[in-house]
Amino acid sequence: MELTKTQKVSASMVGSNSLSGISAFCIVQDAVTEFMGELKIDGPTIKRKYNAFWVFVRTRIKFYKSLMWNDEYTVTAFISSKSLAKMNIDVEVRAGSDIALYGRVELCVLDIATQKIKKIATVGVDDTITTQQAREEITFSRLDNMELTFIEQIKVRSTNIDYSHHTNNVEYIRFILNTYSTRELEEKDIKEIEVAYLSQTYENDVLDVFKAKRSGKDYIALQCGGKPVVKCEIVF
Repeated sequence: MELTKTQKVSASMVGSNSLSGISAFCIVQDAVTEFMGELKIDGPTIKRKYNAFWVFVRTRIKFYKSLMWNDEYTVTAFISSKSLAKMNIDVEVRAGSDIALYGRVELCVLDIATQKIKKIATVGVDDTITTQQAREEITFSRLDNMELTFIEQIKVRSTNIDYSHHTNNVEYIRFILNTYSTRELEEKDIKEIEVAYLSQTYENDVLDVFKAKRSGKDYIALQCGGKPVVKCEIVF
């Protein structure tokens, strides 16, 4: 099974020159959650039925072609792999016959009471939910042992919070991309972005932002009180 839908790039999705990186992550996140809703394994459903919740472990997106305001695109989401404790959902975005971007989200399930990882089969991901072959190669990075330099602090505000009352995953992309100027984002050709989500943060938390540049890649890390929150790799 897969989710397929066609839509247009709206004005609010465009940055200073084309589809913004934040909007790209929104497209992927929305496709994943909508697809899971069709499978009846979405967040509200498994919370109600199994007292559990999904966690986005990490997301990696490859960018192939810029999308402009009013461009029509087709989104396809499907499960590319699953194991006892994890599931990968791939999202392909096409403009006509061309791939505009391709992303992969790795998810796991936590028990609300114990905060421990549960088998995905315990929340309805059984043998009737099948996988499909990935259409593009996606390799997650380790994102560890990075020596980064502190650059700024950010306070999590009310508009950064999602319905679970912690910081929305997409808001971390906003924090990360805000470490670049408008000119840098226009001139730099971003090929891939990976974000690993390590822990949750909440309204009024103060995040320390660290960054380093290494041979065509930038690494950004967010911490809260010295605890790792997010690690990111951007490939140019």
